[in-house]
Amino acid sequence: MPQTTDFSLLRFPARIPALAIVGAVALSAQSGRAQQTTSDWTFSVSGDSRNCGDFVVPAIAAKVKAEKDAFYWHLGDFRLMSDPDEDLQSMQPAGKQLTKEEYVPIAWDDFLTHQMASFRDFPVFLGRGNHEAVKPMTREGYIQKFQSFLNRPEIVAQRKADGTSAVESWYHWTQGGVDFVTLDNASKDQFSDAQMGWLRGVLDRDLAAGSGIKTIVVGMHESLPHSNSSDHAMDDWDLGIRSGEIVYRWLFDAQAAGIHVYVLSSHSHYYSPNIYNTPFWKQYTKTVLKGIIIGSAGAHRYALPREADKESKSRVYGFLQATVHADGTIDFKLHELSEDDLIQVKWPEAPLGEIHWCYAHNNDLDDAPKAEK
Repeated sequence: MPQTTDFSLLRFPARIPALAIVGAVALSAQSGRAQQTTSDWTFSVSGDSRNCGDFVVPAIAAKVKAEKDAFYWHLGDFRLMSDPDEDLQSMQPAGKQLTKEEYVPIAWDDFLTHQMASFRDFPVFLGRGNHEAVKPMTREGYIQKFQSFLNRPEIVAQRKADGTSAVESWYHWTQGGVDFVTLDNASKDQFSDAQMGWLRGVLDRDLAAGSGIKTIVVGMHESLPHSNSSDHAMDDWDLGIRSGEIVYRWLFDAQAAGIHVYVLSSHSHYYSPNIYNTPFWKQYTKTVLKGIIIGSAGAHRYALPREADKESKSRVYGFLQATVHADGTIDFKLHELSEDDLIQVKWPEAPLGEIHWCYAHNNDLDDAPKAEK
């Protein structure tokens, strides 16, 4: 069994004990875990496409398809839900002002029509964001609405290999020696015992001899507790802190055992690397988990926190392109989008004035009025 780090000083003890590392016998020969690659390959990720995502996500889709990335991973917050998004409202017939009652039933359909449709048959994986939990939206409704994404062939094959058939808002799949884990921390009932037990089993199988897993990449909407974005993360609720601390510890133990671990999140609407390089986590270990925030797919952009890494950027739209190397290490590069990138792939009904407003003024630092059609 790998050496584990003593995190006993954490404010909240683990409620779910770490399971014993399972033996190789528990691994399915059909799981694809032993599949390796000897050449570099890429995937892309971002999150938060509310507000102006109908203009931004099509540009992301054009870029990732042109670059021949393996897939695109969206970390949640598809639509605002509390009020009509600026992009959707701007594409209504002249003079039509959507009411909230008219907007809510069509919001997720708009995400599918004006964002996901841009990818066509390109592989896309979805994560649930907190705006997918704004009433009347529920986790059950999310699973029903986006079941085609939650039942992608890669996910179905992985569930079969893991010996389960339950369709949840959390899932994982393996590709090229990398285990991609999508967690759901979109609502204050997470991480639930059910999700924690599932994750513990995933990590145990990854750590087992003969698993073929070199790397674990975890994607979630809100960052784990005690990041440099802790004022807008799982620190916001008690269960979030308790369960998030445990997940951090489990992932750190996997890293200490020799697996490369990367933790990606959005929720905060900017790009920021090295988010767990904070005094809280450094008091326990000399090294910390590699974490990146990439909430730049169209949402109203936030000012950077004072503690943000010097490489962080606000007032940007774009995505991370990740390059996976044969040894399991991954390099991440921010790809920024220009206003022209958005215009080149705009929907016919999208007003140029609103695209410009979204690009130039959709942020905390600028209160410019909305453009007229």
